[in-house]
Amino acid sequence: MADFAAEASPETTRQPNRSRERSWRALARVTGGAGLATLGLVFVPALANSGPEPGFDGGADDILSFFRSTGSAWDEFGAFSTTVGIIALLWFTLGLSTLLRDSEPEPHWRTSIASGSGVVLVALVLAGSWQAASFRAEDLDPQVARYAFDEGNVAFANGWVALGSFALCCGWVIVSTGCIRRFLGWWAVASGVGLVLSRAAWDREFWLLPYAMFWLWVITVCVLLLRRGGLRAP
Repeated sequence: MADFAAEASPETTRQPNRSRERSWRALARVTGGAGLATLGLVFVPALANSGPEPGFDGGADDILSFFRSTGSAWDEFGAFSTTVGIIALLWFTLGLSTLLRDSEPEPHWRTSIASGSGVVLVALVLAGSWQAASFRAEDLDPQVARYAFDEGNVAFANGWVALGSFALCCGWVIVSTGCIRRFLGWWAVASGVGLVLSRAAWDREFWLLPYAMFWLWVITVCVLLLRRGGLRAP
């Protein structure tokens, strides 16, 4: 009986390992899919709806006209799509933080900060001041419209800091552990630092460079996760 138990134990041990590997592969693929879904759900409607949006320093009348021009059925669908995309971004940030936690030595503080940064980012972006202003645009006072516009822009700019914190922490873990190619870590660190610094001059166009760098990094990481089924090569 003891011999039988000894022979059976290796297979018994392998079963939990296989189940764990399947769970990690599923997490990697969900994370990669969520990141790519964010791009499609957020940026495609934004590009399709791109019209004469006022600049950060736009006048009250121009802003009110902008909000009144965003009440079509396509605009409403774009608002819905963006909301779903931001929740997909939450899946991506929490999923990637969890995957990196498996590589980070205890006490896992960098991946914890990355997770928290993702939550803060989503909370800022979902504030919804622009959508609320568009919903009531016909009866909206121009100064109220301007306030809603400025609030949305400031929340977006504050989100760069949260996004930068997420990228910086993820990149730091990648560089220090080598769980994937380290240049991806340095790429994330560079975009993260750039996003944080952009907040100091939020009404200028400097933010576009690190912002584009970040999303190109997201695409690269998502493709890697979908192809490998994890961060580490099989």
